[in-house]
Amino acid sequence: MKLKSGESVREVRLEKDRALVGGRPVGFAPVRRGGVLEGIRIGEGHERVRVAREGERVFVRCREGAFEFARVRGGSRRASEHAGDLLAPMPGRVRRVEAPAGGKVRQGDVVLILEAMKMEHAIRAPRDGTVLKILHAEGDLVEAGAVLAELAPGG
Repeated sequence: MKLKSGESVREVRLEKDRALVGGRPVGFAPVRRGGVLEGIRIGEGHERVRVAREGERVFVRCREGAFEFARVRGGSRRASEHAGDLLAPMPGRVRRVEAPAGGKVRQGDVVLILEAMKMEHAIRAPRDGTVLKILHAEGDLVEAGAVLAELAPGG
């Protein structure tokens, strides 16, 4: 996903125990107390944070100050370009990939399993085709609307 803070826009991809920020890996671990995010551990350091969400905007307060982030949408892809993509219906974690890249699928076949809200959701092929790419590995965290896999028509 692309995030904007001020005039800066960065591509951010969340994985199991790290984030790729502008292609640079940053290892981290969330620190929670009572289920609430209290801080982030990066390497040996610990940064206390406060996070608030308002619609598509996220506000983060830490030692360096307060920051506002917004997800950058649209612009580069037209709706028709999503026709061969399988999108995440909600935020979650990729649990299993059932159909590897290059694999043939029939309409209704499970391509991957997404875990969200302590439930597993089967992401199924909308039509017969070939899986071109799986864009997230097992264990990756994804946001709603994230492209999970690309599917070519035919079969």
